[in-house]
Amino acid sequence: MIFGMDHSLHLPTVMIVHALITLISTVVTIYMWLRNRDSRILPMLVAAGLAGCTAMFLHSARSSLPLFLSSGVGLGLGVFAVGLYWQAVVVFEGGKASLTKASIGLIVWTALWLMPVVYQSVELRTTILGLLIAGYCFLTAEDILRKAKREPLPSRSIAAVANLIRGAVWLAPVPLSLFVGPAYAADGTTAPWFAYIVLANSMMIVLTLVALLMLAKERDELRYRLASERDPLTNLANRRTFVTSACKMLQEQEGASLLLLDIDHFKVVNDTHGHAAGDQVLLAFSRTIEQRMPKGWLFARIGGEEFACLMPRMSAQKAVAVAENLRLAVADMLLPASSPLRVTVSIGVSEAKERGADLDELLATADAALYRAKADGRNCVRLYEPVALLAETGNTLALAVEQPRRRLARMRRRAG
Repeated sequence: MIFGMDHSLHLPTVMIVHALITLISTVVTIYMWLRNRDSRILPMLVAAGLAGCTAMFLHSARSSLPLFLSSGVGLGLGVFAVGLYWQAVVVFEGGKASLTKASIGLIVWTALWLMPVVYQSVELRTTILGLLIAGYCFLTAEDILRKAKREPLPSRSIAAVANLIRGAVWLAPVPLSLFVGPAYAADGTTAPWFAYIVLANSMMIVLTLVALLMLAKERDELRYRLASERDPLTNLANRRTFVTSACKMLQEQEGASLLLLDIDHFKVVNDTHGHAAGDQVLLAFSRTIEQRMPKGWLFARIGGEEFACLMPRMSAQKAVAVAENLRLAVADMLLPASSPLRVTVSIGVSEAKERGADLDELLATADAALYRAKADGRNCVRLYEPVALLAETGNTLALAVEQPRRRLARMRRRAG
């Protein structure tokens, strides 16, 4: 039986190895902190590591140090280290660190340890220690899992499971000390199972730290990817993302309609009221339109004041009705009370009736309809109707289509 192997693991040695592993991890974390001094998470991990190292060095010298120092202070610092790690995760997930919450376990441990009934009972001390550390581990796992839907990073499950396992490891001493034997016998010898608990905890400390660093790396990669795919001001899809996604959508969907939206007289807004006012208009406009976009539609900012919306399986007539509602919503758009601006939008509509339509063609025809909307006085919606437009405008239509076609071809080359 495993618990009969009294000499298989030497507990003080295991604790020193544990402390050294934690120390090495802490040194690496300090190096990372020195290279990223703005981080709010790394200093907390450094503090947690230093507290954990001190705890293990103190408790490994239990036979030569006073019990108050080796167990009271030593194990209390161990609880505090886990609390600090929990608060580092809270900060990582966007919360505010609380030294009070990190210290609650240490305060509870100190208060109970000073009670004679706890001081004199190894089983009671072991139970309290296990419950406190396990509680912090489970709180850490809960915080990691809470953001899983909003930020589905691949390593979230690994980090959560690692903390759950670490919590389970520290719950194990509760029944073991009560039903198998105390961690420390009256003659000072240690129970074999306690050495295995300490060893397992050493491995889980490394795993939980690595998992957190993996999460941080994945978050940075996600931010870089989103930065390349999103417009920095409005957080809408940018031109490159729109071209890639729209081409795929047109290949997969049976027909679609495209809206090209252009904010009227936007240059005048920038020239008269400044670029800050122009940014306010762009943000308000983006939110107004985006709030009316159902799932499955592709809405993007493709130029300065130019936006595009691709609507799969949408007929031209329905698309015109949607565009008219959007135009009215923009006209009623709320801007800051101090702003004298009144914003309107011109919208061009075109339709692709079959699967596999060419995006350049769709963009060019929608831009021709937008050109017509601006020629008709702006603040209106126009549908691309080649026969009707040709009869009315003659060769102007060819110019109206060819110019945006060339411009959009250049746009697509830059996006690719």
